Amino acid sequence: MALSYHCPKCDALLNPNERVVLIASYNNQKGIVLMSSQLGDYQVICDKGFCHEVAAGDTIDFICPVCHGSLTAKNHEHFAELKIVNSEKENHAPCLLRFSRVSEEHATFLYDGDSVKEFGEEAGGFHDEMTIEGDWGW
Repeated sequence: MALSYHCPKCDALLNPNERVVLIASYNNQKGIVLMSSQLGDYQVICDKGFCHEVAAGDTIDFICPVCHGSLTAKNHEHFAELKIVNSEKENHAPCLLRFSRVSEEHATFLYDGDSVKEFGEEAGGFHDEMTIEGDWGW
């Protein structure tokens, strides 16, 4: 499945190739982060200087590299959010993706308007917050 990741604010395409490009900020330090575009794959490539500053459990701010808007979810500050479109399907309705802002916490949720899919070992801990009835802002 070919997924296109977009900023929910400016709609800019954030994965011009196989990686999702974001700006990450922690303790007044910023760096470029390349995340996998495959759901459930938590491999990240980032500036070594920035990654050296971040430890497991630290909360990171993610920022759109185009509009510089915060990607923190309004209704769930523990998560960042992006818009996803399946570019292989014509007229595919956008989905909302939320992923944990906490370093090394693997919890990702994909909401398509009808169902919620979970990815990551820690996703179960947020299951009650990310149900279909949860506040997805749609």
